[in-house]
Amino acid sequence: MKKQRPFIGILFKCCSVYSRIYLNKAGTAYVGWCPRCCRKVEAKVSPVGSKKKFFNAY
Repeated sequence: MKKQRPFIGILFKCCSVYSRIYLNKAGTAYVGWCPRCCRKVEAKVSPVGSKKKFFNAY
């Protein structure tokens, strides 16, 4: 069975599209780009964490 990379779901408000962004190799942030306009989003990993899996990017 293939191990799945950690991800969070993002709603890119710029284009009203959902996408997954994945944890970087250093494990410090989730990084991705809007699939339509290529706007970059970076969500830093908090030391206290979050139970949410879906977020909005403006």
